[in-house]
Amino acid sequence: MKTIPGLTALVLLTASAGHVAAGPGHYDGWGPRHAGGYGRVLHVRPVYETVEVSVPEEYCSEGDLSEVATDPGRAALAGAVVGGVLGGVVGNQIGKGTGRKVMTIAGTALGATVGYQAGPRVAGLSDATQWSYRHCETRDRTEIREALVGYRVKYRYRGRIYHVRTDDHPGDRIRLDRRMRPVHF
Repeated sequence: MKTIPGLTALVLLTASAGHVAAGPGHYDGWGPRHAGGYGRVLHVRPVYETVEVSVPEEYCSEGDLSEVATDPGRAALAGAVVGGVLGGVVGNQIGKGTGRKVMTIAGTALGATVGYQAGPRVAGLSDATQWSYRHCETRDRTEIREALVGYRVKYRYRGRIYHVRTDDHPGDRIRLDRRMRPVHF
């Protein structure tokens, strides 16, 4: 039983001696951890991907509206009736004998025509109310774009060349952890 504590002491001594022999900065899984340091960046290449982007666009239309208080067709019909009656009365006054019938018919026709054209103006319908309008709506349009998604970085550390993809541009040097991986990328 006395050999177990001695064996345990021998194992611990051997493990710590290996760590001391490896020198500072070497991490073999035993003892305190050490930060890896910095690698020298040799080349940085941006990485792009094709993405769909929704772009809002405004579509507008313009125009004019008018409002008429009374139906212009009714006003024209009323003008034709009034004009026809007045034209018939005047025509009847002018003609004599059989010409009286002809003049009454001609006066009625002429009065109806003039009354039909003048009816909407007499009723005040020529001055309709006008409005201008503008109607706009937003619609989404899809565009295909190239988007920067990261960087392909080539760097040297302790004489060896490494490649890694990062989210941000590292600059002239790249910080590494104890396993020689970039930190914060």
